[in-house]
Formats: sequence, C-alpha cells, structure tokens
Amino acid sequence: MFGLTKSKTVVAIAVTVILGLGLSNAVISSSAAVNTRVAAGGNGSAWDTYTPQSVEINAGDSVTWYNPSPVTEPHTTTFLTNQSYFPPLAAPFNIPSNTETVSILPNPNVEPIVLPPGPTDTNESKTIIMDNARAYNPVVVDSARKNVTYLQPNSNYTLSGTETYLNSGFIFPQGQSPPGAPPIEKFTVTFENPGSYNYVCVLHPWMIGNVIVS
Repeated sequence: MFGLTKSKTVVAIAVTVILGLGLSNAVISSSAAVNTRVAAGGNGSAWDTYTPQSVEINAGDSVTWYNPSPVTEPHTTTFLTNQSYFPPLAAPFNIPSNTETVSILPNPNVEPIVLPPGPTDTNESKTIIMDNARAYNPVVVDSARKNVTYLQPNSNYTLSGTETYLNSGFIFPQGQSPPGAPPIEKFTVTFENPGSYNYVCVLHPWMIGNVIVS
C-alpha cells in the first residue's frame, strides 16, 4: 500500500479503502486546503506508476511527491508545456580542444566520452558528452525560456502554470540518495491557478500523472 494522506480523517480512511480494493489509480478529490501526497513509484507492479495517477484539488492546495520504493530506484516529477523541453539525461557540448578533463576521484576508472570530429569540425574544439543538470536537479525555466532557476532539494514551489519546465530532480527513497547526489526525498508544488497539469518522469517517460485544479 502506498501512503496517500489527507488532513481530513474521513478522506484518509476512504483512500485506505480504495487502495485496499486495488483501485490505485482512482481520482482523489479534496474540498479543503490540503497537501495531497502522491507516491512516485513503489513496490511490486506499481514500481513505475504514480499512485494515484490523477488528483483533484483546489487552487492554493499543494501536492507532495515522494518515493516509497524499498530499493534505490529514482523518479522525477516533471511538468512540461512544450514537449521539445523533455530533457535528455546527457547531451553533447563543444569545448576548446585544448581543454583537459581531469577526474577528481581517487584512482578513477573513468573517462569522458569524446565524439569523433565531424566533417565541419575544426581543430579548435571537441565535442564531449556530459550529464544534463536540468534532468538531475530541481529546476524551473520560465515562460520565455530565458530565466533558469535551480531550486533547493525538497523544495516547495508555487506553480503559476506559465512555466515552460519544472523538474523535481531525482527523487530517491528516504535515506537512499547516493553519495554526491542531491538528497531529494520529496517535491511539493502549490498550484495557484485552476487548470489541468500533466507531468511525467524523465527516467520512465511512460510514467505519467495529472493534477486537476478547480
């Protein structure tokens, strides 16, 4: 069973009954200002789903995503207003050809991926593959796609609905964030305006959810 709590005891009991019947994707409605919890991933057959997949709340309410998985399987909560902003996990970057990449790990068995020169490349630059910070970290890109703001881990972000991109970063189960990774165990969004807000996990793009705000 995945935790789906409400501030109202009656609603909490109703959720427990629904999940007990196996209706993990039921729509959960709320009539008071609450913070609804949604499980990102979990146990067994629900490891790659949001539970519940759709929630109904009022403007001004919040939703918190968390990861209840017993194993270190991360997920994200990612809002896109344009599919072209779906973030790759890694991307090619051009750097000066004389740039030396030196690992800071002791006795490393690592090496960056350097792409072979293309037909139009010169000796002045080289192309390497690097991790995409906008996929791994909590970040928001504004409607003009010019202002990029990195958020603190476990942020509570107030969403207006005009943002081009909002990402939770990799949400790990509690206490299971790998060394060096941001210790993200939850992500909370407060919804300012009515509308239907779809989101996706960038690691498992078939994993989708929806928040309906009245």
